[in-house]
Amino acid sequence: MSTFNARINEAYSKYIAEPTESNLAELFNASTPLIEYLAYTLSGGMLYEDTVQAGYEGVMKALKRYDKNMNTFATYATHCIMGEIRHHIRREMKYYKPGFIDNLQKKVADYIEEYYENTSELPSETNISEKLNIRKEGIYEILKAGLVSIDQLNLDKVGCIRYESFKLPIEDKIVLYEAIQKLSEIKKKVIYSLFFKNKTQQQTADILGINQRKVSRLLKSSLVDLRNILLEKV
Repeated sequence: MSTFNARINEAYSKYIAEPTESNLAELFNASTPLIEYLAYTLSGGMLYEDTVQAGYEGVMKALKRYDKNMNTFATYATHCIMGEIRHHIRREMKYYKPGFIDNLQKKVADYIEEYYENTSELPSETNISEKLNIRKEGIYEILKAGLVSIDQLNLDKVGCIRYESFKLPIEDKIVLYEAIQKLSEIKKKVIYSLFFKNKTQQQTADILGINQRKVSRLLKSSLVDLRNILLEKV
């Protein structure tokens, strides 16, 4: 068991035996390294102070809901802390982020919690990088998405560490997403319907209230536009 994990459990036992303000403060102090790690990591370093406060709210929630039949208090508290921090971050998000980035952020959070439950340790940047196939310097850029707009991310830092067959690298997905945003609204709808929702041309036509031949023409025109946009980036 990690040192701070043991400290949290010890402080919890002390508080339960004697629920004083000083013992509660000791529990908060024991939880601080865990909270600071999660606050910084899950917000990509963007919302540190406010997110730390949300972490302490997670400790209070754990105190109210913990059952001794569960895992250790530290393990349960980690779950509550992560929940409060992620909820706070979602409230602060002002920018749209594509689904693949939202999914990647969830994978980072899930991996941190799983790693902690299995090892009683917090994963390093290298652990996260190797597990999710993201360069270390790109982890925080991905986690900032939604708190800042996509075009504010440093894409030079974002990238996969190894090639995976039949999977588009994360940096290419972001470039493609940015290119699609430059299409007209009707063309974006056609592209998303055909390639992201796997609809047929006829299904897309029915959804958009146009005929299938119109969808076919829009598709061809959209692909030409995307090619030209992407060539400008080369």
